[in-house]
Amino acid sequence: MNRQSFGPPSMRAEERGWRTAGLLVDVAGRVLPATVQPCASCDGEDLGDTCPAFLTCPTCKAAPQQRCRRPSGHTAEQWHRRRVRAADLKDQRREEDGDTTLPARWADTQRAPTPVRGT
Repeated sequence: MNRQSFGPPSMRAEERGWRTAGLLVDVAGRVLPATVQPCASCDGEDLGDTCPAFLTCPTCKAAPQQRCRRPSGHTAEQWHRRRVRAADLKDQRREEDGDTTLPARWADTQRAPTPVRGT
């Protein structure tokens, strides 16, 4: 499994610059495309990993393609941490199953802890 040779970026613009320059790779070591398509699940970009909006939020139960909700019922500004962690765990399973289309993880990013099953 390959990792990015540096990173993570401090800003999204920096990541876009690295991608445009051909410096980012997928887990198989192939250079990632210079441009990305809009994400079908959220208002961001489809980077090839699992978008948290693709999943139901374990915290607020927001359905896929819906924003997380605050306890007041208002839209949250960010995804809940558990939703982001669930997306990361899905990517880890994809990686373990041999999916080589995922972007390589950042050099200093650790994997999310695998939850204990049956608890």
